[in-house]
Amino acid sequence: TAVLAFALVGSTGSLPAAAEAAGARGEKPPLVLEEHRVFYTRGRVQNQTQPGLEQYEILVGQAYVEAFVPQKKRRNALPIIMTHSSSTGIIWLTTPDGREGWAHFFLRQGFPVYVVDPPGTGRSGFPADPFNRVRLGLDPPSSQPSIEQRGSEAWEENNIGPEAYVHAPEDPTCIGNDSRGEPPVTCYGWRMPNDPASINHWLAHRSFVQSDVPGGTRPAFIDLLEKVGPAVWLGWSAGGSLGGSLVDERPELFAGLIGIEPASECLYARTAPLDRIVRVPALSIHGINQIGRPGTPSCRAKYAAVNAAGGDATWLSLYDLGIYGNSHMMFWEENNEEIAQLILEWIEEHVERARAR
Repeated sequence: TAVLAFALVGSTGSLPAAAEAAGARGEKPPLVLEEHRVFYTRGRVQNQTQPGLEQYEILVGQAYVEAFVPQKKRRNALPIIMTHSSSTGIIWLTTPDGREGWAHFFLRQGFPVYVVDPPGTGRSGFPADPFNRVRLGLDPPSSQPSIEQRGSEAWEENNIGPEAYVHAPEDPTCIGNDSRGEPPVTCYGWRMPNDPASINHWLAHRSFVQSDVPGGTRPAFIDLLEKVGPAVWLGWSAGGSLGGSLVDERPELFAGLIGIEPASECLYARTAPLDRIVRVPALSIHGINQIGRPGTPSCRAKYAAVNAAGGDATWLSLYDLGIYGNSHMMFWEENNEEIAQLILEWIEEHVERARAR
């Protein structure tokens, strides 16, 4: 829809009337883009190892990037990099029941958005040689990298519900029990769409994920940050913690660091030196999935140390704000825009206004 709207502006000039009509109906107006493009980060060129193809080259370790630049940008607009660790960029582009994703939310707020599949995931792909060599009997099966495709078991693992596709009732033992976990309880969400079409979408997005990516994922993201940064990093799960490790390596490439339920509850490695990470304002958001986790106290202590050293680190429990029922995949749930609004307000105060000051 966004790309079509961009085309209409250039060809018919009819968009303003369409936007006015959409506003009268209470719908969101068309999203107009200045640019929409796809590119890959720098990878490593190497020769294939399949018999008969050794003279031909492939690229490994690259990341797939889909760039969206809104026509109407906010003043001094910072790019937002959205990424993950074990899915595809589709998680940011739509919800299972067809609503706009967080990429669209932040585009409408005037931010350029870069949706990234890390190396070995989604549209970035991975080398086929290790698997073909095993099939030809040239290498043992144990030589293959592992391949993961998460299915319905992830519904329960992400605390979306007590069993696949089922919502828990609103649990009074969870409501009001914030992420400090007193006492530790097992809580499940009740906000994920679970109609048949949404379940189909939920299962389909689970891409193959290759472990042991040649060269790792860090070079691809450093290349992207050098191209578009300083940027606001928005990473889900291990994608959030990856941002924390990259801040430790290259803080000058970051304007802000945001983790959506980062792995192990922490954006930072517990041993990360403060002199580098204090330079980048950081936010992590936690819902049902991380209530009562054993790593929470040490994570909060790390954030407190960052603040004591002059940094700006926010550990935000949705439960502390009275927002209940969100799972590990809060960007897809019925109140996803309410949470996106919290992120927007944090960016405005802790990144944009701080930089202006």
